[in-house]
Amino acid sequence: MKFLVRLLLRLTLLPPVRFIYGIRRIGVDFVPQRGGVLLLGNHVSYIDCFIFYLACPRPVRFMVLESYTNSKAFGWFLLLFGGIPIRPTHPKEAISRTIDALKAGDMVCVFPEGGLTRSGGIGEFKRGFELIARRAECPVVPFYMDGLWHSIFSFERGKSIKKRPHGLFCPLQVAFGRPISSQDATAVRIREAVMEQSVEAFTNRRDFDVPLEVALIRSLKRKRRRPLFVEYGKNGPRDWSRADTLGMATAIARRWMSQSPESGDRIGIMLPSGPMTAVINMGLFLAGKTPVNIPFTVDPNEIRAVAESIAPLGIRTVITSRAFMPHLKDFWLGDEGVFIDMQSVISFRGSLIAVFERLRAKLEPAWLTCWRLDINSRPADREAVALVPRPGEGAVVLRSCDVHRNAVQVRAAEYVRTEDVVFTEESMSSPCGLTLGCWTGVLGEGRIVSRSFSLRADVEAMEKAILEQEATLMVGDRAFFAGIGQSLSIPSLKYGILFGETNQQEIEDWEDTLDLPLARAWSSHGRVVTMSRADTIDPKLAPNQVQRGRLAKSVGRVLPGIAAHVGKSRLHLRFEPIGEENSSGEWLEGPLDPEVELDGFLLFPGADLISAD
Repeated sequence: MKFLVRLLLRLTLLPPVRFIYGIRRIGVDFVPQRGGVLLLGNHVSYIDCFIFYLACPRPVRFMVLESYTNSKAFGWFLLLFGGIPIRPTHPKEAISRTIDALKAGDMVCVFPEGGLTRSGGIGEFKRGFELIARRAECPVVPFYMDGLWHSIFSFERGKSIKKRPHGLFCPLQVAFGRPISSQDATAVRIREAVMEQSVEAFTNRRDFDVPLEVALIRSLKRKRRRPLFVEYGKNGPRDWSRADTLGMATAIARRWMSQSPESGDRIGIMLPSGPMTAVINMGLFLAGKTPVNIPFTVDPNEIRAVAESIAPLGIRTVITSRAFMPHLKDFWLGDEGVFIDMQSVISFRGSLIAVFERLRAKLEPAWLTCWRLDINSRPADREAVALVPRPGEGAVVLRSCDVHRNAVQVRAAEYVRTEDVVFTEESMSSPCGLTLGCWTGVLGEGRIVSRSFSLRADVEAMEKAILEQEATLMVGDRAFFAGIGQSLSIPSLKYGILFGETNQQEIEDWEDTLDLPLARAWSSHGRVVTMSRADTIDPKLAPNQVQRGRLAKSVGRVLPGIAAHVGKSRLHLRFEPIGEENSSGEWLEGPLDPEVELDGFLLFPGADLISAD
């Protein structure tokens, strides 16, 4: 009878679930077709069991808290499909039942975190499953469910169920990993394996089914009157609506597309951060060029160091400021360079092309803009941008898919919400400036606030900008936060995101001065890799449900869609899935002597000053 009920539920519920959630399954062949299998993965929402049962290639049982099996909403489903209740006061009983089920040839799913994530990331893995795996002597299959964080059944936005959904559809990805022997199934190893599956699941998101160029145009076409950039100058704030931003970017793109291609199509940009620098980046990108963001400096030694580090890129054209050009006479170290004044790049505002592009940005459908610029078929692995984080360092070249993924990754958990208003003046030559100062806002629904270059030292202008725009996040480095020097008791600000070199004592001092919690973040290989956030203060949570959002001595937790593991005293990172022939998804080296705490915080002992590399 139970078999018929299960079959009926599967037949009736699977079509609407597929319609709403559109589950994509990756690595299903890794799940053994017979015999006992212990499945271990992340726990995101109240419907994880239901979704995972439909995604599994075989019937699966769940090890769940007795309070859930007694629930009127979910208990019937869990018991119908063989749920194994856990009584916190009698854990050995549940462990024995689970071992018996595995020895009988059943598949059993356990969520090692022991509770739902409150941050969207992977929390601490409890060690109870190690005993189960060893005694049952069964293979362990890691898995990762991606996309459920944005459903109403998770704790996204601080609450579940009682909140407005983001939309009718909530696309999901479930990735299964290779089986791990019961003897090797430690909490650390399984947590790393689940992180690896997050890369597989994340890269299969629907967001990445279209080129970044198409995603850019579609996003800016939505809510086109809403401000995207707000820059405060001597004459007050200047708003750049999403439509105006797109109009200027497409006008720049058309200008550069009409010019003869240069060697490598790489164009240098040596400008301070701000809306214009972001628009020039987008315009060159839409034109099929590769903008190379260079640190803005007037120091001759630093200019020479930059020139030497980017010489292999073959750049012969640099967009900069006219006032800055005299400092660049030795930029190419003997080779002839072409320097273009920023004002000449944007001087076509009154031209007929610019007028038409601004009108088209407001009236033209997105598909027609994509067709005109011939961007629908551009490959995701083409060069998109290059970054020179600091003078003398080599350039990091990012592909279109790299930029696209990182912009989505910082919004995939509870670090940056899609509607956040971000105050940042970080250089576009840095990963945090490129991602949080441009692409996250462009692909989201929030806005980016800054001061003009001439007002960067004016704290009152910054405070006015944050107050009037109701900024929710501040992003900066050590020099930025140290230079504020006064309290920022602004109700809209949730916390500050701190990149670059710092130490625990400095953070505590700045927090006291600013009256604002600071959350560390870290970038590497041209991407934002880790982030943290202010702790969630909820008196309703039980002590075992409280999850830390930050740790002063840590650079944060690794973002969803990025894998990290420690080997031979060095951190290794992976940003891409492993190809069928291992042609992609290689591990990239990070800093030496890292540590990963049980709840996922990344630390670098012995090096309290941590900077991007």
